[in-house]
Amino acid sequence: MFIFILYVPALVCLGLGAFGLRDVWILRRRGVRTEGRCGGTSWNANIPSIDVIYRDEREERHYVTMAAEDLGLAGDESIVSVVYDPLKPDRATTETVLKKPKWKTQEGYMVIVGLGIGAVATVLIVVAASY
Repeated sequence: MFIFILYVPALVCLGLGAFGLRDVWILRRRGVRTEGRCGGTSWNANIPSIDVIYRDEREERHYVTMAAEDLGLAGDESIVSVVYDPLKPDRATTETVLKKPKWKTQEGYMVIVGLGIGAVATVLIVVAASY
């Protein structure tokens, strides 16, 4: 039972990262590109976030909140290239995020952290078992 508790944080990080990478994979496969406009700004955990408002093929309005660094904006630009899933239009991200290597996305970082935590837990178990 104790051994399982050591792996819980690793499993949580791996699960969250894999779930997010699934969305990136879906958007790369069947995503539809459109233009979005930058809307309101907010701060989440000291990270500036911007709402990007876009319309799907039915002209319904949606928005996605992105970290400012993921928008790829220069200066006072307000138009962003958005990629959304036509089957689930609320699943969206920017073209800039989709161009990043998977391991450089927030989801990729979560997977790397999960693997690191799992490796540390494994080393601790092996060291404890050797005594």
